[in-house]
Amino acid sequence: IIEAVKIAEDQPAGRYELSFPESFLMISEGETHSSLNRKAELHKKYIDVQILLSGYEEIGYSNKIDTRIKELEHLPDDIIFPECVANEQFVTLNPGDFALFYPNQIHRPLCTRGKPAPVKKAIVKIPATAFSESSLPCQTKE
Repeated sequence: IIEAVKIAEDQPAGRYELSFPESFLMISEGETHSSLNRKAELHKKYIDVQILLSGYEEIGYSNKIDTRIKELEHLPDDIIFPECVANEQFVTLNPGDFALFYPNQIHRPLCTRGKPAPVKKAIVKIPATAFSESSLPCQTKE
């Protein structure tokens, strides 16, 4: 993650490979909007570490496991957009703050309760296989 922050400080938006196997960094610039206008998302293969570089952002999340995660096993882009988020809460990020989302954990980035505003962020994608399955808190139980 430290490597990613150093890269992100001076680079434009884009994808950057990291030295940790199968990990990468995405730098993006966007605009926050009401959570009503943002899609929630979740992944199966990657842990997301979302680092705010500039601006102000609120990210919705839920610790409720989405049982529809099995649909992800056949999606090449490792993303699904759930319609409903049970018990959604929000975390506020200021520049330098980060939020970590495990596989199967629903999150809704780029939200604000105020006026839309520009943000720049770095998203570190770490393969879930880098950790033992029992150490990931949001794994579905069969």
